[in-house]
Amino acid sequence: MKYLKYIAYSLIVIIPSIITILIYNDKITQNSPIYYKQGVDFYNKGDYQNAYYNFGQINRISPLYSIAVYKQAKSAQKAGDFKTAALKYKLFIQRNPNSLFTQTAAYNLAKCYYYLKEYNLSKEYFLLAKSKDKDEVSAADYYLGEIEKQTNKEEAAKYFLKYLSAKNDLDRNYEIAAAQELTTLGKELNNNEKLIVGKTYYRNKKYNKALEFFSKLPLDECWDYLVLSNHYAGNKVIAKKLIENDISTYSNKIQQENLHKIYDVYTSYMSGSKLKNWTQMLKLIRSNSLAGEDYALYKLAETTTPDKALAYYNDIQQKFPGSLYAPEALCKIFKSYYKSRNYKSAEATAIKHLKTFKNINSTAQMLFWLSKTEINLNKISEANSVLSKLAANYPDDYYGLRAEYILNKKNDFWQTNPKDKVPNNNEEISFPISLSHLDIKDLKLINTLFEMGDYEIWLDADFENKIAESWFELRKDKKSKSIVLARDAIQKMDTKPSFYSAAYKLAYPLHWNTEINIAAEKLNLDAFLIMGLIREESYFNEHAKSSSNAIGLMQIMPETANYMISKLAVNIPSDTNLEDPKLNLYLGCNYLKYLRERFNNDLYVIAAYNGGEGSVNKWIKTLNTEDLDEFIENIPYDETRNYVKKVFRSYHLYKKIYK
Repeated sequence: MKYLKYIAYSLIVIIPSIITILIYNDKITQNSPIYYKQGVDFYNKGDYQNAYYNFGQINRISPLYSIAVYKQAKSAQKAGDFKTAALKYKLFIQRNPNSLFTQTAAYNLAKCYYYLKEYNLSKEYFLLAKSKDKDEVSAADYYLGEIEKQTNKEEAAKYFLKYLSAKNDLDRNYEIAAAQELTTLGKELNNNEKLIVGKTYYRNKKYNKALEFFSKLPLDECWDYLVLSNHYAGNKVIAKKLIENDISTYSNKIQQENLHKIYDVYTSYMSGSKLKNWTQMLKLIRSNSLAGEDYALYKLAETTTPDKALAYYNDIQQKFPGSLYAPEALCKIFKSYYKSRNYKSAEATAIKHLKTFKNINSTAQMLFWLSKTEINLNKISEANSVLSKLAANYPDDYYGLRAEYILNKKNDFWQTNPKDKVPNNNEEISFPISLSHLDIKDLKLINTLFEMGDYEIWLDADFENKIAESWFELRKDKKSKSIVLARDAIQKMDTKPSFYSAAYKLAYPLHWNTEINIAAEKLNLDAFLIMGLIREESYFNEHAKSSSNAIGLMQIMPETANYMISKLAVNIPSDTNLEDPKLNLYLGCNYLKYLRERFNNDLYVIAAYNGGEGSVNKWIKTLNTEDLDEFIENIPYDETRNYVKKVFRSYHLYKKIYK
């Protein structure tokens, strides 16, 4: 009974204490997300000291504790406190040896130890990072080389060479430094190593440095790079001599890309016209049985008359059916038949192209023009079958969109609707990819961190996705980079996502909605057309400037701006900055209105916006066709022809995505 009395007394004293501790810890745990969110906010603002403090307030029993330690490490590293960062990274790795963030933590810990000159520890963690994923941390080899050079120069050279030889392009920021380090180690490089270093300097346009290595190699190991480096370094006499002396020996041994560059270089040394020079080049190739005849034929076709060009394209088809230029040559032959209304031969050529070359850049175009050919042959069923295949397989391609319009008998593809407005309330794009491939624990963690605004954490995880990267770049207001990442990712997809997906909204985002809608309503323009045009002109970069001095969102030329200012009779100072988005939109949209008053079809408006009003008037007369597909394909300026297709592709995709 005495013992029971003591036990009862102990319980009376201890249980309230335990309850108090649990309540206190629960309160702290509930506060942890608040501190984490505050830490993220400070981190994103660059206030790493306050970020570190807030991450440090998270309780050890909180599910956020480990990741908060990781964020403390990142905050300290950003602030330059490598000692504190190292302690936190090490703690994180010890607690989480196999997490999504262990590789990045190990790599960053290795860098911290490197900056602290604790090289043995730095080496240990660089090797740990490499063991987690060898492809993702190529720069670790550079740092390992820097560490080893203190005591083992032979080993250092191996690391530098391994870094320079890496096939991935994830981190090439230290190439020149690695190449320079190799030359200071005192190691005698073999020929293969000299070639690696020479190519590194060549790739980085350090041609004189590249020549220091190429000049020490036998010609059969680097003749093409020796020629090109001398040319780009300004040593044209040497480059010309090398070509004339050794082209017969090496034309069949070097990369095709380099051979074509060398032919371009050599013809540029000749004194005649392009036609004369390439005629001479073709003669030289044939008389000496050199490689690259298909390239010379193609260059000649680009510079000669249409009749002679057709003969050269036929030569490419007959002699070099596997050439890189064979698909384009066959397209040109098809166009010649179609233009001369020889639809039977055009049909046979298109079918040959589609059977020979599968899913290449010109496939959609050839399908579209095969359908037009079948219509002219009164093969309506066959034409519709081709159009259906085109629309299904290339839904976001210009020709796929044209096919859909024809099949659905919609209004004029190029006639826009001034009543259409883009959505004014630009909804935030949701995270664009599924996280279902993650473990439940990791999925829950990532979703929790996202809810607290920690989006950067995705980039630290041990996987990557370009659509996700696009989403992060948009959140950082890097509009152009975001579009390019999403655009390229979608282009590589075998199966395209839904037009309503976040991926397409990232590739075709809405910016300046209110301003565009106001301008569109005031000037009787289609807001979707303005949006599509801006996307193609500048990718929404208000500071964009082209090589021809076109400026801003709508890429206004200064002379065009001055003309519109005088025409509108507005008081705008002559030194006004065209990078000002509102002014740029004002002038660009008024220019579109001006062009609409000159032409009765928006196709001509867009062509004139790029190629000039006078050029379009001339093309309307000289091309003399009511078939607007033919008009576009025969625009003499490559840039304008492609521009028209890109703008109307964007226009129709914007309508699919948002309307």
